[in-house]
Amino acid sequence: MFFFDLLRGGTGKRGEVVLLAAIAAPVFTVLFLLRKRGTHQVALGVTVTLLVLFVFFPRIDIGRFTSGPVSTFGVMFDGIAMFMMMGIGVQAYRTHIGTEGARQLQAEAELALAHRLQRVLVPPIAFRSPTIEIYGRSIPSDRVGGDLVDVVPSDAGVLAYLIDVSGHGIPAGALMGAIKAAMRSAAALALDEALDTVNRVLPAVKEPAMYATLAAARFGADGDVEYTLAGHLPILHYRAATGTIEALTFPQFPLGFFEETRYETRRVACAPHDVFVLFSDGIVETANAVDDQFGVDRIAAQLAAFSSRPLEEIVEAVIAAAAAHGTSHDDRSMLVVRVL
Repeated sequence: MFFFDLLRGGTGKRGEVVLLAAIAAPVFTVLFLLRKRGTHQVALGVTVTLLVLFVFFPRIDIGRFTSGPVSTFGVMFDGIAMFMMMGIGVQAYRTHIGTEGARQLQAEAELALAHRLQRVLVPPIAFRSPTIEIYGRSIPSDRVGGDLVDVVPSDAGVLAYLIDVSGHGIPAGALMGAIKAAMRSAAALALDEALDTVNRVLPAVKEPAMYATLAAARFGADGDVEYTLAGHLPILHYRAATGTIEALTFPQFPLGFFEETRYETRRVACAPHDVFVLFSDGIVETANAVDDQFGVDRIAAQLAAFSSRPLEEIVEAVIAAAAAHGTSHDDRSMLVVRVL
């Protein structure tokens, strides 16, 4: 406002110029805060600014900004005011950089590091053996969680598992990496012993309130599937012979809750072309505008419709259906196994 008044020779009324400057300052501050929120919010801010300046104060004569008499006092007043405003602006910018700016930079750096951790630790899974084929992927949220999909072949069979670590950011990513290392080290053990081992080592590598849910299935040479759950969503089993889907589930504590917990496993028979699906709550809890969640039943419906298609297409169909249903603020992970 002082600059515009200076252009018209400093002839504006002092009270009017100071009032407009006082109004414009918070308006432009809001515009600055909205700069990363998207074009629609910025456009709204610009509209509000124009309304404030040119509707509620119609006495401003735009045509006089470049013409009119010169007021020596007005020019001096505007110049001093502009110099003071620049000093205030510099000090405000330094304060922002030293406080909010530093926190924002730290948060952005942490988020970028967490994304890199997830890309390294959770690459897409594509595995095939003479008896099974597996495909899986994890899509991180903006906040970055701790979902993990992994496949570990050993003499005991092929272990496929999905883990969802509580929390977000670097702590969740670090715990996810520790669990992956522990699971791979214990993969040759019996499945219940492997979970007991991982559960015992977790307290030393995590914050007290953190934990991890797990769904795991081991495919051996005997034709049966050994599976277990630790506080996780069910595993879906599509039976190709009948076209039916069974939810394999039983309650157990998540990993990291109680060090003395002992885990159990169960077995289920399978046949050629059967499909097993492991998934995270980021898919299930995707909600639409009326807070209706995507749910397990919709995953089962997609599995039934795409059961004979390539595994990657099954995963993409579920992810696309969930995305069309609503918005998720959590990682979306899925691991699909087909018996050959």
